[in-house]
Amino acid sequence: MSLLKHLFSTAQSTPRATHEVGQATLDTIRMHLAAEDAQAAFAILEPALEECPQDGRLLLLKARALRHTGRIDAALDACDAALAGDIDPASVHLEIAHCRVAEPDLPGAVEALHVALELDKHLGAAWVLLGQVMQRIDDHVSAQQALVHATSCLDDPLEQAQAWLLLGRSRMATLDIGGARSAFEQSFALGEQGSDIYMALGIADLWMDDEPAAVLNFESAMAKIAVPSRQLKLNLAYALQHSGHIEEARSMYAKVLSEDPTDHTTRWFLCQLDLLLCHWEDGWRNYASRFTSGATAYRPIGYKPWDGCTRSADTLLVLADEGLGDEIMYAACVPQAAARMGQVIVECEPRLAGLFARSFPGVHVVPTTRSNQPGWLDGLPTPDWQLPAGALPGLFRLKDEDFPHHDGYLKADPVRVERWRERLARDLGPGLKVGISWRGGTLKTRQRARSLDAQTWRPILAVEQVQWVNLQYGDYDTELRALETEHGRRIHDYPAALQDYEETAALVSALDLVVSVCTAVVHLAGSLGKPVWVLAPLVPGWRYTASRDVMPWYPTSQIFRQQHWGEWDLPCRNLALRLAELTKTVAWSPAKDVNLRQDG
Repeated sequence: MSLLKHLFSTAQSTPRATHEVGQATLDTIRMHLAAEDAQAAFAILEPALEECPQDGRLLLLKARALRHTGRIDAALDACDAALAGDIDPASVHLEIAHCRVAEPDLPGAVEALHVALELDKHLGAAWVLLGQVMQRIDDHVSAQQALVHATSCLDDPLEQAQAWLLLGRSRMATLDIGGARSAFEQSFALGEQGSDIYMALGIADLWMDDEPAAVLNFESAMAKIAVPSRQLKLNLAYALQHSGHIEEARSMYAKVLSEDPTDHTTRWFLCQLDLLLCHWEDGWRNYASRFTSGATAYRPIGYKPWDGCTRSADTLLVLADEGLGDEIMYAACVPQAAARMGQVIVECEPRLAGLFARSFPGVHVVPTTRSNQPGWLDGLPTPDWQLPAGALPGLFRLKDEDFPHHDGYLKADPVRVERWRERLARDLGPGLKVGISWRGGTLKTRQRARSLDAQTWRPILAVEQVQWVNLQYGDYDTELRALETEHGRRIHDYPAALQDYEETAALVSALDLVVSVCTAVVHLAGSLGKPVWVLAPLVPGWRYTASRDVMPWYPTSQIFRQQHWGEWDLPCRNLALRLAELTKTVAWSPAKDVNLRQDG
């Protein structure tokens, strides 16, 4: 019913029922409906309505009972009848909204809720339902606005707690993680202590990269559920893994997978854990689950999948796969693939085209935006076979000995490199020239766990006889100035070089050393054969392994990893000591490469 229709209908004089239904009767009916026992509610409703057929309160309760049994049209008729009785009309329009949700007719529900709130702007239950409807249509900004109203209108603490829980979920959907966690904490303080609140807190902890806190919350949720859901078990396993409890995580992943061997998401998690532990053959065997789980978009192009066999008369298409760092890492296998095939076409991210073409002579390198329409192959040999780049290691990196020692399989432009050597010598003067990157990943890829704030760099930036060069990409200006202000050290910045990957590669090649958190510049430096020292969290991404000092992909790498979750002091101090030793023992020459490769 529209607002105008309601206003017209309530303007009429409505005779009161001859009999007044008792409050105890109403409370008993409400109790049965709250317990979702419509049959018991009808047993009391029907005789009460015989006595008081126009009692609006009874008619509204009848509408709720009918809705609980799925008779929506009859429930809406009862709502219309209730509006003609002596009752708060806002509550009737709230029930109409519930009926519309059940149909489902979400626009109709929104209209009814707007009527209810126009009539009574303090009707907390209507604000809650409006928030829930907005969540269902993915309008989380409107949902948050409605739920904020709900938290201030509701009197019952448990109803308030539920509204705060819903508000936190909408804030999570808009990536307001701090605001979401505050809402969940408010819900908990008001008495919401079921499994839902522990799950919500745990998920917020994961987004904030606080895995130990997530473990505690997920374990609390598990304790409240007789049969924990698959998602809860996966969340707990993920939190255990990144807190350093790797075997416990493995056991839980394996248990979930044994319950459903077709669960490709769990297979993907377990696969990454195998690779983290350098169980190469097991990990690569399940690596295609990144596609079946939806973690990586599958790009079907109409050529046969290559099995690794030598076919010297055929053409292989290697498709770009995953992120920029991954493309660089998988490219280490391109020469081996080319040795088995007549011709190879390598698709790549446009920024890498020059590097790849220079480094793999004889290979057709094609920069694309990863279109599924193979028009970008026009003018090239017709492929006989195809393979995503991420499948190459499963053919060529099955054991530790398969990772070759190399001085760099990618080659920067030598003219640009020499130009950068001369410029760095001129701009920086004497001293070790070290590139630095302090932030890696995104909110979805553990950015907080992988990144170091300005203060944490103190022991490293305090090392004398070092000239620092910025390699941090993205929006970094504020962070760069904070580092310089905090430590009184200049970090030389060449923004144009970071906008052109050919220039970035040349700049990295002209440096003596790169010091970085886990990010794409590690792969770039390692693939160029440059010394790269990596600051890694206790449990990093699988590419950095669980415990090794050197990344198998890059012999010139050294990993300085946390020994305890979240504690950067020791790895930063150890790296600073090594850096100080180098400044004392190496005769630096700005015109030559410096061999910083370490044993192990």
